[in-house]
Amino acid sequence: MCETVLPGSVDAKRNKSGDHIILRTSLITSPTEEPITTLDAVIVGAQSGPNGGSTLRIRIDRGLRKDGREVPIEARIVLLASQSSVSERWKFPAIIVDRFPRIPEDDERLPGERKLSEDQAHTSPLDSKAEIPVHSGVVCPNNKAKASANACTNFLEARGVYGYNKLTLEPVDDASSPAESVLSSKKNITLRAGTVLVLEVKNVPRSF
Repeated sequence: MCETVLPGSVDAKRNKSGDHIILRTSLITSPTEEPITTLDAVIVGAQSGPNGGSTLRIRIDRGLRKDGREVPIEARIVLLASQSSVSERWKFPAIIVDRFPRIPEDDERLPGERKLSEDQAHTSPLDSKAEIPVHSGVVCPNNKAKASANACTNFLEARGVYGYNKLTLEPVDDASSPAESVLSSKKNITLRAGTVLVLEVKNVPRSF
């Protein structure tokens, strides 16, 4: 999975087949290779019907690594979200002052019972967790829902379309079109600059 944003608007009436959209991202595919920083998205179909309905077909099958090497990929849009539906969130870990507070019973000992020495460090599964805040992007069904943590979903877990009414991300056959995404709407499709895309990336070749 990787995240990116549209650098400019895309319109089913204005754009035509063959138009390229350069997407910036940072996709690490191997610890020994440079990350993929550029994706080449190509519009392979743009139709606007007489009654206002439209479809937009986008193929992402080529990427560039940071060192300039081109690699074939198969990337498909699994999340499309307008900027108005996107929010950011910090998750702060709980801070436990004393995981084992002393109680009066600690001073009591049954016959034969062995107690930990006062200077022996306590251990807990919580000790292995890094107590650092975690930053993540989330999408929410509407602006009011941004105040509710339960209503919003992490980027990498969300699927479908957020913030665009009557726009649908259509299912595509994996065998015949592994690198294509199809959008359809009952009105003309217009995607605004800054729209967030989450891509599922498969079959990236590795160099040995």
